[in-house]
Amino acid sequence: MAIADTLVHKIYTGLAGTLATVAMHKLLTATWEFVTGEEPPEPTDPEADGRSAIVWAVASAAGLAVAQVVAQRIGNRYLLSRTGKAPKVKKISMKI
Repeated sequence: MAIADTLVHKIYTGLAGTLATVAMHKLLTATWEFVTGEEPPEPTDPEADGRSAIVWAVASAAGLAVAQVVAQRIGNRYLLSRTGKAPKVKKISMKI
């Protein structure tokens, strides 16, 4: 795999990740406002409702994680189509 292809892959994946994150944040905010009729709470605000802050934090984290996975998959598919080789994927293992 050429260094140029790897660099393009990293740039492409980074841009896809940034765009996906911004788009997902806007979608989550709009959905929250549509459902609740209010702006999303600031999770660190001590005057915000605790339950709403936790629900918003969990929804945001889940939505942004999905956006990042999609962006990584788009970048990896790009590299695969360009070079015919899949990028090296590090397996994460946890021992508890």
